[in-house]
Amino acid sequence: MPSKNKKQPLAVTGLGVDLAEVARIRRLAARNPGFLKRVFTEGELAYAGKSKNKYERLAARFAVKEAVIKALDAKHLSLKDIEVENTASGRPQVKVKNLPGARLMVSISHTGSCACAAVIAFEA
Repeated sequence: MPSKNKKQPLAVTGLGVDLAEVARIRRLAARNPGFLKRVFTEGELAYAGKSKNKYERLAARFAVKEAVIKALDAKHLSLKDIEVENTASGRPQVKVKNLPGARLMVSISHTGSCACAAVIAFEA
């Protein structure tokens, strides 16, 4: 008989990966000021605005949003429905509006020119 104290492994239901160019996000923001407010939440804009690397951080969050849509196979989600936050330790976490039970793991990395994100979706 299996032990009641052992946690069962979670089933992976999806994987999403995305790469975003920092210069592209900067260009889109410059050409269309409404772009940032359409894509990013107030919290994401505030977080990025505190950094000298604002567009790197925004590109990373953009990549996460695209990777979440891929991992959940949910093309109906708008980018603004997906919010990237950081825990107290700095680890990124994702909240998806209208999908409060979504179980996601995320990893982000960025340089001056590119940002990438990987998201794993687990069975809820």
